[in-house]
Amino acid sequence: MPPRIIKYTEAIKEATDQIMEIDPSVFVIGLGVAYKNGADGTTSGLKLKYENRVFDVPVSEASFTGMSVGAAINGLKPIVHHGRVEFAYFAADQIFTQAAKWNYMFGGDNGVPIVLRIAVGRQWGNGPQHTQSPYALFGGAMGLKVVIPSTPKMAKGLLISAVKDKNPVIFLESRWLYNTKQEVPAEVYEESLDKAKVFKEGKDITVVAYGDGFIASLEALDFLNNDVSVELIDLVSINPIDYETIFNSVKKTGRLMCVDTTHEAFNIGSEIISKVVQNSSIDLKERPTSISCPNVPCPTSTALTEFYYPTKVDIANLILKQFNKPKIDKKLSFEELHLAPGLTIL
Repeated sequence: MPPRIIKYTEAIKEATDQIMEIDPSVFVIGLGVAYKNGADGTTSGLKLKYENRVFDVPVSEASFTGMSVGAAINGLKPIVHHGRVEFAYFAADQIFTQAAKWNYMFGGDNGVPIVLRIAVGRQWGNGPQHTQSPYALFGGAMGLKVVIPSTPKMAKGLLISAVKDKNPVIFLESRWLYNTKQEVPAEVYEESLDKAKVFKEGKDITVVAYGDGFIASLEALDFLNNDVSVELIDLVSINPIDYETIFNSVKKTGRLMCVDTTHEAFNIGSEIISKVVQNSSIDLKERPTSISCPNVPCPTSTALTEFYYPTKVDIANLILKQFNKPKIDKKLSFEELHLAPGLTIL
């Protein structure tokens, strides 16, 4: 039987469909989710199947997010879709002050089982306002669980786990990955909301990445020609961060590199490096390194974005530099630099 290969967006849609079929308390709400190709295709057809549980809404993020938080407090399980992270900012009070703090304020037995699907990151020509990746903003908010699926298989399992969880879960989706493909089980399954995944084992250096940075890191391995044995970790969750998996890996390799596709200041990699350096049980062979975007907003022009995001060549060269090996001299094509990847992840 041939492998069942589906896209990232199809995996999210399938997870939503399956959990709605299982649990009648789940509903979907957001701008355009009832459209024929709603939410970048991730809610396509769901309105026809679940007519009274898929709600299109006016442009009022604060209102429909607040309503959904109230519904979650009262026992329903909303999946709220924000097609751009900047639009979710309008619901900041409902997310950070209400949903995140409710259970803590009322004794620990008053969960808020809401999932906020928020699209983040790079996309062709979207410029400074619509390519933001404010991972630290969400990761630093106590009371939220925050996950970033890097692959279609992880996206499906994480979404099902997120809906079943009693806590508010921020589900950050890199739009850059929507066309990536992978073999994904047809049945319902769950992925841990708080465990990193060792995607590839290695012995020379630990590379920690997430989202589109994970995919770039995975592609970078093709340039190394087995010269360096890389242990590649998909971080999965940024709140909480699974330090145990990272520590165990770095104890083995003695080297650490973190990849972020957000700006350098206050990023997730900096937090991880800080904790690794403070851990006296880890014997580092080299100082940890990191690669990320510059501390300026993302430009719109492709002549400038060409140099903005860490590429697979940049990542490979930084790994090679740790071992004093020659750099790769390769110029990426326009498509590789600026068009979302459609690769199949093995």
